[in-house]
Order: sequence, then structure tokens, then C-alpha cells
Amino acid sequence: MNEDEQLKRDQLRDSWVESLLTSAVAPQDYADHVARAMKRINEPESTHGANVPRSPRKSMRWGAIALAASVLIALSFVLDSNGTSAKAMAAVQRSLHVAAEQMTRKYLLQVQYRSPTGYEPQIDNELYVQGHDCFTLRHPGLLPGSSFWLGKNETDEWVVPPIGPVRIGSGTVLSRWLALHQQLDTPYLHVTTLLTRMSQGYRLEELSDEVVTLPDGTKVACQHIRAELEVTDEPNAPDMIELWVSRETGIAIRIVVRWNLADGQAGRESVALTFQSDEPSLSDEWFTPEAHYQGSRVIMRIDSLGQPRFERP
Repeated sequence: MNEDEQLKRDQLRDSWVESLLTSAVAPQDYADHVARAMKRINEPESTHGANVPRSPRKSMRWGAIALAASVLIALSFVLDSNGTSAKAMAAVQRSLHVAAEQMTRKYLLQVQYRSPTGYEPQIDNELYVQGHDCFTLRHPGLLPGSSFWLGKNETDEWVVPPIGPVRIGSGTVLSRWLALHQQLDTPYLHVTTLLTRMSQGYRLEELSDEVVTLPDGTKVACQHIRAELEVTDEPNAPDMIELWVSRETGIAIRIVVRWNLADGQAGRESVALTFQSDEPSLSDEWFTPEAHYQGSRVIMRIDSLGQPRFERP
């Protein structure tokens, strides 16, 4: 390995370790840590002499930081030796950091489902995401022009069907409803969930860059990452996840999740999310059930035990 290759390898490893550290602490905390460290480094040598007392707590803290850094560096060597790309991991972590921003973004969510008869319909849905906690999804109803709206915010999960009670609660509302709608019965309805999943139990590989064309014709240069399942305790975990992340902004432009179904097996074959647009005009109210129905509706509030309580207009 020549000097240039070694330098590039070191830079990749450094960027990956930094991305892990950045995701582990709040941005301001991270900046403060760096500022304090640089101040110590730039202090005159005399301030670090043997006569300067050092509290046991500070020694313990810096010892813990040094140990954590050693573990991260050692882990990066292990990951490299297993063929996992540090550059790919850094791209996933960067995209996860961007996805966690409090910016509302719209995605096209397409689900490919194989029925017991072999019919493979593709279901197109509108997905709106904001940060870690909030999402809203529009799912087409059985009648022309009708829609189900479902979502989650910081306090509630909810489902607004075309007719019937609006379901609101926490913990089990979505999972119970999704279990009755096989095409959407998946925990992978949020960008942050998918990106987090990619970094756990998957072998990451950076592929050749690709250009993705958005619905408005904009062409986005993307880093292409593939994650193949290695080990997991999760039932029905995806066998492969692919990510196309903008080189310029770090936004997840496209994510494709695939399951390898056996011959004749029914179930999800793939879930694809494609970025459509930023939606800065949508307020936080968009992630509440009230934004998605008109007039008076019966409300079914479901407690943590799954017991309903009806509120009539």
C-alpha cells in the first residue's frame, strides 16, 4: 500500500469514527467537547506539569474517553477486516443525522406484495416524515378517491379510515391496524427506522455512484450503499437494504428494502421509499389525526391495554 492509499484509508476511518461520536452526543455537546479538547492541547506546557493537581473524577472521565476512542478505533479495524466499508457506514450515519432533522419531507412509498394466488400488486402511498418521531401516511382505500390516513407524533399513534371511528392511542394502535392490512404490515414506515436498521446486523458495501432523477426532473448525484443481512434476532428482517444518499445534502433520496420469499410464499417482496420534496409549509398539525378528516367523527381512544373508550360528537 503506497502513502496516498494509506492516507485515504486513514481519512475514511477518521470520518467514520467521527460520525459515530457525532451521533452519540447532541451537536452542541459535541462542539463543546471539541472546543475544550483543543483548548487543552493549545495551553502552555507548564499548565500540564506534574505540580498541577488532577482530580480523580477528571482522570476517570478522560480515561473513559480514551477507552471509548480505543474501542471505536479497534472496532473500525475489525469492520474493515470483515469487508465492511467504513465509508459506507459514514454515509449511513450522515444520512441518519439529516433524517433526524425537524424538517418535513415527502416520500413515495411503494410496497410490492405477493398474494397467495401469486398476484403481485404494487401499492403506492404518500409518506411524510419529520425527525425521529413523526410520520403521516396516506394509503389508498378500496373505493375510488378514498384514503386511509395513519401516523404517529410525539404522543399518539392514530388511524383515520374513510368511514368509521378515528382510532387514537399509544403503543398498539398502529400495530393492531397494520396486522389487518398485510400489504402495509411492516415496521419499516420511517426513514430513520430503515437507516438505523442498516447499521445493525448488516454487511455494508459502497457501490458505484448513481444519478437519481426526482419527480420535478432534478438530477441528484448519489452515493449508493448496499446492506446485506448477516445476523439478526428479528423475525422477518429484510434480506437486503439499498440506500441512495445525496452527495451534496446527505438526504436519503431512495431506499429499497427486499425480502427473499420462497417459491409460492405470500408476503412483502419489497418496500421502496423515493424522496419527492421538502415540505416546509406543513406545520406540526399535519402529524395529528384532526388534519385528515372534516366534520364531526366518533373518536375511539385506545389505552395501553387495548381497551377502547368512545367519544361522540
